[in-house]
Amino acid sequence: MSQTEDSPAFQVIDIFMMSVKCGNCDKYQTVVGFDMSHPDKNVYTYECDWDVSPDCDVNVTRTIVEVPKHLDNSTRRAEELPYYKRTEE
Repeated sequence: MSQTEDSPAFQVIDIFMMSVKCGNCDKYQTVVGFDMSHPDKNVYTYECDWDVSPDCDVNVTRTIVEVPKHLDNSTRRAEELPYYKRTEE
């Protein structure tokens, strides 16, 4: 049996293919954090770029995206980010 595009193997989430827009400054946010320490999800943190949106307070406009681990297709790429810190297991 061959897999088709609507099979579960093709239903994944790639956060690097998504755009997250700030509701305050109407500019796109950048992924600034990645956390794999949760047992069932990966957590990505987005913030406004200070150079582009200096008036946005990150404590107000920060966006958290939670992706179930079994659907997350971004893990390998996220581990290459300079701010990624591997947690000790």
